Amino acid sequence: MRHTKKAKKDWLRWLETYGAEKFLDLFLRNVEGAIGTCRYCHQPISVDVLIGGGVPDWSTDGGDFGCEASPETDDEGMGGHMPVKYND
Repeated sequence: MRHTKKAKKDWLRWLETYGAEKFLDLFLRNVEGAIGTCRYCHQPISVDVLIGGGVPDWSTDGGDFGCEASPETDDEGMGGHMPVKYND
């Protein structure tokens, strides 16, 4: 999915009108704890929003945020889990 600059600006304008706190409440209700399967290691994963300071991040049930099978894993660090997306 491609996001245009106009679509992003329209969304930000909507956010200013709606309010960040109301958006966060709805975001947490709809996203926090969502489950999926990692596209790289095929383990069950869930999303955690608040642990990363508001940045959604995927981890295993054991709290492992790093994925050894991620293409971003290299000598400098571990890449993250990524869910299989509906449109993949």
